[in-house]
Amino acid sequence: MSDAVEKAKLYIDEGNLKEALKLARKRHGKDDVESYLSILDLLIEEGDLQALEEKGMYYQYYDKSHDNGDYGEKYFDEYLERQPKSINVLCDKAMSRFNKGKIDESLEYMDMALDKYKPYSKIEEPRLSKKELIMARIELLIKAKKYDDALRSLNNYENQFGSTQKTDLYKGQMLQKTGKNEDALEYLEKSISEEDTLIAYNAKGDALYELKRYDEALKAYNECIRYEGKIEDDLELVTNFNYKAAFCCVELGEDQKAVQYLNKTINMLNEHGRLPKDLETIYQKCSFEKDRIMRHSDVEDKEFKQTKFLPAKYAIIALIIIFILYIVLKMNGH
Repeated sequence: MSDAVEKAKLYIDEGNLKEALKLARKRHGKDDVESYLSILDLLIEEGDLQALEEKGMYYQYYDKSHDNGDYGEKYFDEYLERQPKSINVLCDKAMSRFNKGKIDESLEYMDMALDKYKPYSKIEEPRLSKKELIMARIELLIKAKKYDDALRSLNNYENQFGSTQKTDLYKGQMLQKTGKNEDALEYLEKSISEEDTLIAYNAKGDALYELKRYDEALKAYNECIRYEGKIEDDLELVTNFNYKAAFCCVELGEDQKAVQYLNKTINMLNEHGRLPKDLETIYQKCSFEKDRIMRHSDVEDKEFKQTKFLPAKYAIIALIIIFILYIVLKMNGH
């Protein structure tokens, strides 16, 4: 048993549960997960609800297997058995359901949290304000690709709280996703004027692409490409603006540039092995388009040409040098 766990036991024996929880968090910060979880278990045995939620949050966000895909839900359930109106843990439970693909159930728990916000916030201080909770629900709708529902919720949010850079961005995205591309551009331009985000440029590019304004769309996608190194674990997003940049070039008759973008997209998707169905479709589309361009256009595949071979004259000279070195080594007894 570690010194930290022994120290936590002393805190608990003294009734100082807050200090024990602080100590647990410090051990987590130092990557001492074993001591961290051991202290949480000691606190849970004492009936400490904060420790119970903390353990659920660990499996929600930090554990690589998420407790074999449970995402901390059993700990949130245990908490809710004792405090069924907890705003914080209803939101935690909503995220567990969302991560398990139970989108409708996830939204139901978010609605419960909103419904209980006013009466229960006097008992337990929520981490999120009601305004933030409404926005979190909208973000869940966006992640779930429920674009019409998200757009309706955004309109309600704007009526209640006014617009911000974030609402302009989300509304522009949702208008674009629901086919209202001209309206989308108005909100996306407003969002970009406040903060030029990659997400806004991607949505702007998509709106312009659907409106067949390919030259402008390509400029927006190139803005995305400038910052794509900052994106982590969003292959769908990176693929979108790269492959559409390629097809903008096709529409503009710039086949050489199109092949460069196509090569980049194909190679990027190749690196990820087996692909989801939608990305596999894009991969095939890019491969077929590159093949079509190479067969029907006077285009060089510059990526292939990077693999260079020595001209015959230099190859012969190199062989002669190797042969002379071999003779010299043999004469010296090697």
